[in-house]
Amino acid sequence: MSSLLGVSLKCQYALRATFELARRYPATEVSTVADLARVQQIPVRFLEQILAKMRTGSYVISRRGKQGGYVLAVAPANLTVGEVIRFIEGPDDTVQCLSNPTTHHCAGHAGCVFRDLWQRARDAVNEVVDGTTFQDLVDQDRARSQEPSYDI
Repeated sequence: MSSLLGVSLKCQYALRATFELARRYPATEVSTVADLARVQQIPVRFLEQILAKMRTGSYVISRRGKQGGYVLAVAPANLTVGEVIRFIEGPDDTVQCLSNPTTHHCAGHAGCVFRDLWQRARDAVNEVVDGTTFQDLVDQDRARSQEPSYDI
């Protein structure tokens, strides 16, 4: 991830595109880039690049041509948010002392009080993103859209 609790805009777009494809799973027809971009408010050119990358990771299947588009290649229940984040962002190396303990970036590295804090924070974030599937998100979205609104 790009930071301990955040993800890049590219990754946010990848997550939103994957979510949209998960909402349409199992797809009876492909989703066009233009349609996905419109529904999730993602720039088309950027989405094309993201989906091309997702195809190389076997997360989506593409069909070329005039009737072309994309479908999710993995069942939403079998795909976690963390998996997509790591695929797009690469490994989480935001806190150098955790990713490369032989490199010392601070004077107090031997007894650094922050090392345990960073490890616990990273573990907590990973627990959430690795414990959340795209099916979980689809189910949450469906439940939310069925809640009555009492707005006046």
